[in-house]
Amino acid sequence: MISLRSLPLALGAAVLAGCSDSFLTETPIDFVGPSNFYNTAADAVAATNAAYASFVTLPAPLSNDGYYGRNFFMIAEYPTEVVTNRLSAGNERSVFDNYNPIMNPAHPYLQTVWQSAYAGINRANAVIDRVPAIPMDTTLRRRLVGEAKFLRAIHYYNLAGLFGAVPVRLTETTTLEALESPRTSADSVYAQVARDLDDAIAVLPERSGYGASDYGRATRGAARVMLAKALLQAAATRNAPATANTRAAELLRQVIASNEYALDANYASLFDGTNERSREIIFALQHIRVEGAGGRLSQWFAPAPRAGSPVFPGALTHFSVEWPFLQSYHPNDVRRAGTWLLSFQQDGRTVSFPLTLPTAATDRTNLNNAYGGQTGGPVPRKYIDFGAVDGAEGIDYVLLRHADVLLMLAEAVNTVAGPTTEAYAAINAVRARAQVPPLVAGLTAAAFRDSLFVQRRFEFAVEGHGVFDSRRHWDWAKRRVEEHMALTGSTGVGINRTTFTSLVPKLNSAPINDRWRLYPIPQRAIELNPRIGITQNPGW
Repeated sequence: MISLRSLPLALGAAVLAGCSDSFLTETPIDFVGPSNFYNTAADAVAATNAAYASFVTLPAPLSNDGYYGRNFFMIAEYPTEVVTNRLSAGNERSVFDNYNPIMNPAHPYLQTVWQSAYAGINRANAVIDRVPAIPMDTTLRRRLVGEAKFLRAIHYYNLAGLFGAVPVRLTETTTLEALESPRTSADSVYAQVARDLDDAIAVLPERSGYGASDYGRATRGAARVMLAKALLQAAATRNAPATANTRAAELLRQVIASNEYALDANYASLFDGTNERSREIIFALQHIRVEGAGGRLSQWFAPAPRAGSPVFPGALTHFSVEWPFLQSYHPNDVRRAGTWLLSFQQDGRTVSFPLTLPTAATDRTNLNNAYGGQTGGPVPRKYIDFGAVDGAEGIDYVLLRHADVLLMLAEAVNTVAGPTTEAYAAINAVRARAQVPPLVAGLTAAAFRDSLFVQRRFEFAVEGHGVFDSRRHWDWAKRRVEEHMALTGSTGVGINRTTFTSLVPKLNSAPINDRWRLYPIPQRAIELNPRIGITQNPGW
């Protein structure tokens, strides 16, 4: 676990600008500042730890919900055919779920994710700018800068995948003028991500090279996997070089050959806090049950029954599995029970959601009242921490794991050479762990790709990969979402009819407009750049 002891001091010293100018009007309350903080190796470590914390612990006026505490998962997972929510079609969360035409650049979730990513980038930039001048052990200095570049790369990967061309800032922002930055092409953003990760690969140790007290820090393997991920995204959505898929495959083979990681036999344990040092986990956001250092997703994932005591304080049930997706699992697939909360304990009784909906109106009403009010289906099991303290959860959020290595390898190889023996072996290893039959040989490259992306949906549901995968295989993803939306109303058995109201998205807006291949640039970001004149994405 990365030490958090020096975190408050480091956060107080950092200039956390993001895209807001509010930091310029705050009254200083501490004598510690950048000029007298970055002096020792301990200061360098604390500043790097603050960069790790930027995924959840955010500067005012942002909150924990603004990025990986909630909003990132909403804009990354709602647009898929995997999850929906119980709210009205025009709710600010539903517009991502149902591709609602009322969506616009002023949406607050886009703004907070954008601003949070840049706040994280600025913390990383502070480390990259200031740590090299600190007298300290050379190996440690290089490693800390490598860790900061790895973290910066994740933020820029998110920004490019969500918004396309975005401003690139590579030095610490300390003035208002520095916030006025033009958009850089998405190709150039991905190229910067690659440079950062190549630099990180050169200096970071492997997982086995860290001591137990430094578990959770960025590793060489994590940097290789993140670079492969960025190369695949750039190759499928932008104008990446033809060699991008080949390079991605090479990086993933190196990770496999390192023997640092492997699939875990127990899929569900990766997300419930019991197996956080599994060899499958390559990089995760480290959480503890302390306010400001814990996760925040349980409130949004946990079921909120209408009757009886809540199973999680303040549970809101804003994520529910879409009924057709739940029904599409192979009967033996362990990922269904590992991903979705099919039953739970409430007031000394077991509340269960059957995989076949009851047909009697009374039974349906009783089930609806017991299981999450208007949700219509199971909520995520992943990341719910029923032992959270004051809203702070201890379960780590897994960003990179070995199953992704195997499925990305299959994707890269298939893109270059079709479904080779290596590609089949990679996808079938993931299927075998899930206890589903192997993919039968003989598929075309197109059919193999479709099957591969279906497996990615089952494997990584609600882990933050959804919208990125959709944009990498856009026509396939659109078709699946449109098919679910077409079930809205009373035409499908058990689909969005009384008393269940959220089995699939509530608005049939098919065909989905291709403007959704990118989110709009947040309106606030445009307004804060009057001299530069940041342009808007097409269709928004």
